[in-house]
Parts: sequence; C-alpha cells; structure tokens
Amino acid sequence: MWLRSLSLTQFRNYARLEWRLEPRVIMVYGGNAQGKTNLLEAIAYAATGHSFRTGSDRELIHWAAWRDPMPFARVIAEFVRQDGPVRLEIALVAEGGTPSPETASLRKQVRINGVPHRALDLFGQAAVVVFAPQDVEVVGGPPAERRRLMDLLIAQTSPAFARTLAAYQRALAQRNALLRRLQEEGGDPGQLDLWDESVARYGAPLMGQRARALHAIAGYAEEIHRTLSGGEPLMLRYIPGLDPAQVEGQMALDTLLWGQGWAEAELAEIFRKALLRERAADIRRGSTRVGPHRDDLRFIVDGVDIGLYGSRGQQRTAILAFKLAAARWLASVFRESPLLLLDEVMAELDEERRRYLLRALEDAEQAILTTTDPMLFAPDFRERVRRFHVQAGFLREDPDPPGIG
Repeated sequence: MWLRSLSLTQFRNYARLEWRLEPRVIMVYGGNAQGKTNLLEAIAYAATGHSFRTGSDRELIHWAAWRDPMPFARVIAEFVRQDGPVRLEIALVAEGGTPSPETASLRKQVRINGVPHRALDLFGQAAVVVFAPQDVEVVGGPPAERRRLMDLLIAQTSPAFARTLAAYQRALAQRNALLRRLQEEGGDPGQLDLWDESVARYGAPLMGQRARALHAIAGYAEEIHRTLSGGEPLMLRYIPGLDPAQVEGQMALDTLLWGQGWAEAELAEIFRKALLRERAADIRRGSTRVGPHRDDLRFIVDGVDIGLYGSRGQQRTAILAFKLAAARWLASVFRESPLLLLDEVMAELDEERRRYLLRALEDAEQAILTTTDPMLFAPDFRERVRRFHVQAGFLREDPDPPGIG
C-alpha cells in the first residue's frame, strides 16, 4: 500500500500543494517549523479522519484562510492498494457569522472516490503507522492516550469497530447524563436498565477486539523488543476496565479475553452485572466507573511496569517495538504493508536502533520520513531515497541535500 498523490489546500502552513510520490522510501528534510510534520499529519488525517497532533480540527486550517468569509481546508490523498486505487478527501469548512479559530463551528465533508461518506467510513480504506517523538509519552502517560493508540490501529482494520466505538460513546454519554440527573434530583435507579443494556452490548465487542488485536501485536512486539534491547522481554498487558476494585475478577476476565474461547454474549453479561453492582456508586459519582472507557494497556519489561518505573530510554524502545509490531500486524491483516510515516524519530534513537528501524523501512512498500539533519543517515541510504526539501510550506525535490554529491 502506498500514497500516489497528496493535494493540500489551506492545510496548516500549506496554502497549496500538489505532491506526486512513488512506492519507495522518501525523505523530507528542512528546518524546524517549516512544514515537515504537517505533511505526515495530512496523510494520516486523510486515512483516519484524526490528527496525531491535535484534537481540534480548527488548528488544521491555514492561519491566512481565517481572513476569508468562509475559511476552509482540504486534503486529498490517493492511495494505491492491491485491489486498486482509492481517493480520500476531507474538507473542513468553518461556519458562523464571523468565523475565527476560537469560535467557529466546523463542517467536515468526507468523500471516498468522489462519493460523500461519513468520517467513520474512512477506516479500512488505507493503513498508516505514525512514528513520532511524542510517542514515548504514551507509555507513561494517561490511559486515555493508550486507548486512543489501540483504537486507531484497530479501527483501520475494522470499520465495524469504529462504528461500535462511536455507538458505545453515545450510549455511555446518555448513561452518564442520567446518572447526574439521579445524583442531583433523585428518582428510580431502574431507569438505568435500558442504558446498562446498551452500554454492555456495545462495550463487549470493543473489549474483545482490543484484547485479540493486542494478543496478535504482542507476539511481534516481544521478538522486536528482544532485538532492540539486547534480550529484555516485553509483555503488553491489556487491563480491561470492568472492575478495578476486584483484582482476581479482573485477572480472570483478562484470561477470558486473551483465550480462544471468548464469547461476546458472555462478556456482555459480565459487563451488565458489573454495571448493576456498581450502580449505587455510579449515582453518587455521577459517572460510569467500569467499562472499556477505563481500559488500559501496560508495557511490562522483565516484570517491571516501565510506564511507572522505567527510564525514558526503556519507554522509547518499548513504544518503537510496539509501533513496528503494529505495522507487521496491519500487514498481516491487509495482506500488504501499511504506509510508514516517521517524524523526526531518528534523532531520538541510538545508532543500533536507528539501523534496525532503517532495515524495517526496506520491507515497507513506502515509507516517508522527516528530518532536520540528513547527515543522521548513512551516505548509501541518502543516495537511495527520493529526497524533498521543505521551507515555509513550499516543497521541492532536491537531488543533492547536504552531504551528497
């Protein structure tokens, strides 16, 4: 799988860009704040409808576009898959009397091969894996970041997962709204029965798919981590958020999820009973305290949770192993390699890990990497890749970056 073309209009610092690519390793280099990361962000955004840098789509619109009566940004990416090309287009249109980056409401328009679609329909059209310096923060950061990491990977392989996740979030929001009303005004707790059923019905397949995906990724990650770390074992531990107060039950559930005998109906019933058991506490708090919205992923190295006790170097190695493992998993699902997007990651790695990552790039059909310093790469590598220089939102092919020729 590879990206054949990228078209940007008023996206970040690109007023206009038309970029044609080939299935090979591509280097984009230039100074800081010139637009290197924006290119990778645009590609990943087209594939998933989500930015790996911000949760606010307003930030994606070029600053100068806000002077127009109707500010907008557009990204169009054409991916080539084994079964043919697919054209993904997202337009963000600011609406309101006097649109501004702080107050405007946005309308997101998605087209797939020219046909209007929902944003959720982007999932399954293309597969990308992003490597970024901030990835290291995921290992020891809040659980929500690790859930997002899991969900964006799984959704790329299963549009049904993305739809189920959206349905779960809507049902959870309704249950929480009712909990707050019961907390403030009182009433019959039996009103929660309907939402308990919905939350359990949608939540069970989420936990099952997360567990199965991580089980598959973990097999690749352990092997890769041993190579990167000189033999240290890595275990990816999925901790389902059903009952944080009962460790034994949690571990039994963990075994159920990872095993081959997983049954969605059984898991949904376990979840529904947990919601009923925690109902009184949920009403007191005004929120739901059990469920996949409380799931977590822990990185265990040689028996130690490195999110809590690991060094930054250990965390960096673990997340690199995870991302490389995720790429292998996506390749096994799609039967073709995903597009690899690497944003300034070489500067964060030592020489041995840099060599390993570059070898992994050779196995991908296409990889796009950014750097401020092409000299971080060996001369033979710099000569093999297609190179582009970016400055102030302008991209040009450069046959002779510093250190070549």
